[in-house]
Amino acid sequence: MQASEAAAPSAGPDWYLRAMARPAESCWVMADGARLHYLAWGLEHTHKPGLLFVHGYRAHARYWDFIAPYFADAFRVVSMDLSGMGDSGHRAAYTAQGFAADIGAVIEHAALGPAVVVGHSFGGARALRAAADFPDRIRHVVAVDSICRLADSPPSHAAPPRRPRLEPYPDFASARARYRLTPPQPCDNAFLVDHVARHALRRQQGGWLWKFDPHLPPGPHEGDMSELLAGLEIPVDYVRGEFSSVIRQEDAERIVAHLRHGRGPVVVPQAHHYLMLDQPMALIAVLRALFQGGRTAGATRPP
Repeated sequence: MQASEAAAPSAGPDWYLRAMARPAESCWVMADGARLHYLAWGLEHTHKPGLLFVHGYRAHARYWDFIAPYFADAFRVVSMDLSGMGDSGHRAAYTAQGFAADIGAVIEHAALGPAVVVGHSFGGARALRAAADFPDRIRHVVAVDSICRLADSPPSHAAPPRRPRLEPYPDFASARARYRLTPPQPCDNAFLVDHVARHALRRQQGGWLWKFDPHLPPGPHEGDMSELLAGLEIPVDYVRGEFSSVIRQEDAERIVAHLRHGRGPVVVPQAHHYLMLDQPMALIAVLRALFQGGRTAGATRPP
């Protein structure tokens, strides 16, 4: 375990600066041959329950930098990099079960279990798979704008990911200028987009490249999840952005209907797919309410 190297920002709204004033520690665990990276807040407080945040496809742990600290008073909090993404190691091959095993390995290494897991997009579906594969490690999942392929669902209308660049950009500025959210969406919080963009790049081959493995397989990453969802014995909450271009209201309702202990969809007003970027405080408020709604013990307070 080592202190995070990310420097606290000096500009931004008060809520953001307060969150970033509570830096995480970088931790590492080997899992099936890959070195996984995760960020942790307050792991030493072993009496508190565990909370894990999981990012979306080709994203990274620092999408939660300005969300996770708001829960550190009530939880031992971790935000992880799935294999092939962020600062975690790459694999020769990737599977839905393999990503779920990444989640299980981090929960075990950080001693979070049975943990609450919040997963965005791709990460939410992987969290649900992990809950099925490791039922003793996960007690509650919150899936945020997550695609779960179902036999009775129409084909996904999410745009396919762009083909990744293999040649490094000559300098950081030119690489940063090419950063785009996928799918594209408006976002008034440019400082948050800049935050995640800066952590999406690494110096490589004399230039700058994206951290994610360019050989990550495109979706769908798992076939029909109907049986998996119906078999979950834990509570699952589903959160959707009102203007999401990835998940329609009827998609979210169909997912919740497959769950034995499902709740939602909870719709965040004015939010698109990346809820933590365009409506961060609303997302924090929703998660607080869900955690306090009789499913997860512990109150939350601002940093």
